[in-house]
Amino acid sequence: MNYSFQYIRIEFKRAVHAFLSGAVTLIIISAITVGSAAALYTLLQSLGVSEPVKIAMSIRGDDSMSVVLLRLVQGMDSVSAVCRFELTDEDEAREGVLDGTYASAIILPENFYDEVNTGINPPALILVPSKMPDGVKGFSELLSSAASLVDTVEGGIYAVTDAGSVYGMSVSRQDMEAYLTSIAYDALLGRTKFFEESFETSLDVDDLISYYTVSACLIILLVSCTGFVYLYSRRTRAVEFALRRNGLGPVRTGFVRFLVMMMQLVLITVLFVLVIRTASFFLEKREEEMLYLAASSLKDACGILISPANVLPVLFSICGFTHLIYCLLKGREDSGLILLIVFMIMLIIGGCVVPSVFLPDAAVRIGEHLPAFLWRDDIFSGGIIRELIMGILFFAGGEVLSWVRS
Repeated sequence: MNYSFQYIRIEFKRAVHAFLSGAVTLIIISAITVGSAAALYTLLQSLGVSEPVKIAMSIRGDDSMSVVLLRLVQGMDSVSAVCRFELTDEDEAREGVLDGTYASAIILPENFYDEVNTGINPPALILVPSKMPDGVKGFSELLSSAASLVDTVEGGIYAVTDAGSVYGMSVSRQDMEAYLTSIAYDALLGRTKFFEESFETSLDVDDLISYYTVSACLIILLVSCTGFVYLYSRRTRAVEFALRRNGLGPVRTGFVRFLVMMMQLVLITVLFVLVIRTASFFLEKREEEMLYLAASSLKDACGILISPANVLPVLFSICGFTHLIYCLLKGREDSGLILLIVFMIMLIIGGCVVPSVFLPDAAVRIGEHLPAFLWRDDIFSGGIIRELIMGILFFAGGEVLSWVRS
């Protein structure tokens, strides 16, 4: 037993020396990884967000009620996310559509609101360019939905009017129309209260910042594993014989190597969380709203990374996989490079560098079964059982290879 403790102490001393000597390299790799993650986040944000299009609105005459309704509609989230209205005269609206200043224009006739409300239904003129960009297509869909809602309300009013002309009503036609219009538009303008709010994302995470923070941590951990090659370097026959004579065969030395890797990865994770938490602290001090929201997302990611139930099983599985690959390569000098290539392929196909939704379908189907995809997914979801089983199987595979070759 004394020899075992001595061997553990020696391996930990080697690990400390290797960690300190490679600290500069690790810092450089970490800086490059975090910078790349930030750049990809900025790029994906710009791809995923479409700016609201400018729509010219011209109202003939002095129709104050139409202006009030326009401002009310503009304040709705479903409208403001798609378009932004600007009041202008008819000539400027037409010219703006021609020269591209406005994506579209709506020209309302005089007394538009009053006439619609009394059933005259005056036509509104809508101008769109011949080549309709994506933003205008979204506005067109919104406009079609709005027209459909108005048709539904008017259809109800006309039905009651026809029924009243046959069977009679206890109120006047004008009061009935005003009452039904009020009920219908109260329901339409307040329709959000009928739905439960839910957040949908293609990334299976709350936001891109959390996604890339966890992915950056995973990349740093996997790159760090390529530095464990010293634990598996070939020993001389005399050293191998001395270890065996003192009861330190390939299985027991494998456990020691696994323990050393596990402790070092835990240390790297803690250091990464401290750096990210410090960054979020300084971002919170800034007055910009976007930076404050980014700081909140970074804190959420740190909360995930410091959860033992989420992270430790994943680290256990990573150490088991690293042990298997090094045992399979049997102390080759280029083992670290081969392991790095394996990790990079898994990270890319597994959606840890670019979200899986941007990858080809064939790559997604393959990536869903790769360890890197499962590691990132289980950091968020806490797949303890799966990660422990994976880690045990990987480690056992490496031990079997070491025992067969001994």
